[in-house]
Amino acid sequence: MHLRQARPLFLALLLTSVAVFAQEPKKCSASARECQKQIRDMMTGRRYLGLQVVDLKPGVVVKSVVADSPAERSGFGEGDRIIGVNGHAMTMATVREFKQILAQASNTGGRLFVIVQRRGALRKIDVRLEPYTNQQIEKIIAAHLTQYHSGTAGAEK
Repeated sequence: MHLRQARPLFLALLLTSVAVFAQEPKKCSASARECQKQIRDMMTGRRYLGLQVVDLKPGVVVKSVVADSPAERSGFGEGDRIIGVNGHAMTMATVREFKQILAQASNTGGRLFVIVQRRGALRKIDVRLEPYTNQQIEKIIAAHLTQYHSGTAGAEK
């Protein structure tokens, strides 16, 4: 086979192998049992708010509110712009800075005093971070096992 004939065949094989490799599911290097234990240990006693936030550049905005979470019960809404949290201005903040403030609040009882902007009006929201429930922790574990340990979700308990 001449080099000119081999080159298209080689390129086709290379592209096929890249496509197959890209579709392979991601794998976790730890065992499913090890992951379950680590996730349980990490999440037990940890407090959460129940918001998904994104950078607004500048600022932080609520992308979604987790059902039956402290955030939902306190009245947060999708699209709320976070203006301030516990006296910290958030108009120029990033998601990372927002999470740091939540971590600090979690260490001091979990109370938050939040100012949001919704449809141009400012609202004050008082909320308390709550510990993850066992049911929530089990959902997080199941999601990890499904995504990174194909075929083992719920198999090892």
